[in-house]
Amino acid sequence: MSNHVKFRHRSALILLLVVGLIWPTIAHGASVAPIRVACVGDSITWGDTLKHRLTQAWPGALQNLLGAHYKVVNFGYSGATMLKKSDLSYWTTSEFRAVTTFDPNIVIIMLGSNDTKTQNWKSALTFKADTEAMIRHFEHLKAHPKVYICTPPPLTQIHWHESEKVLVQGVIPQIKIAAKAMNIPVIHIYGMMMKHITAKTPAYYYSRDGVHPNPRGQALMARFIYHGVIAR
Repeated sequence: MSNHVKFRHRSALILLLVVGLIWPTIAHGASVAPIRVACVGDSITWGDTLKHRLTQAWPGALQNLLGAHYKVVNFGYSGATMLKKSDLSYWTTSEFRAVTTFDPNIVIIMLGSNDTKTQNWKSALTFKADTEAMIRHFEHLKAHPKVYICTPPPLTQIHWHESEKVLVQGVIPQIKIAAKAMNIPVIHIYGMMMKHITAKTPAYYYSRDGVHPNPRGQALMARFIYHGVIAR
C-alpha cells in the first residue's frame, strides 16, 4: 500500500473518531431544549406586593424547583379575570397575546380571584364557558401543551368576606366542572392553602392584604404546583 493511500486511510479513521466524539454531544444538546412552561394568572401570579417578584412569585419559585431543563415564564397580569366580559379580562391583555406567541409545552392557569368582584360576578353565567374556552385555546396551540388549572388561594381578610364566599361557592366549583368537562387536571391550591393558614394567623399572607400571598405563601403554592405537574 502506498504512503498516499495509508495517509488517506489514516485521515478517514481520524475523521470518524472525531465525529464519533462530537456527535453525541451535538445530539444530546439538540434533545435537551428546555420545556416551556407558561404561568397564566392575575396579580397573585404576577407577584404584586413582592419585593423580588421575578424570583418570589410562584412562577419564579417553580422555576427553581423544576431546574434548568424547564423555562418557566410569568404571564400574570394584575387585575385580570377569566371572564371575557369584566372590568379587565385576561383575554384582552398583552400577556394573553404573549403567552400565545410563546407556544408553551405546559400551561398552568390560576385565574378567578378578580372574577369574584361584584361588578364582574354579574357575568357569572359565562364563567364555566369562558374557562373551557381558555383551556381549549391553549390546547390548540402548535405545541399542543399539557394544561393544568389551579383553584385560586383563599382571601383571608374580613373585608373580602363576600368575595371569599363567591370564590368558594361560585368560582371554584365552576373551575372544577370546567376542568372535568375538558379532562384536565386541577391543582387544588385553595384547599391545600387552607390547611396551612387560619384567620388569626395568616402567616402566608401580608397582614394588611389578605389577597396576595407573601414570599412564604408563594413558595408554598409553587411546591403544590410542582408536585401537581411532576406527579402527572
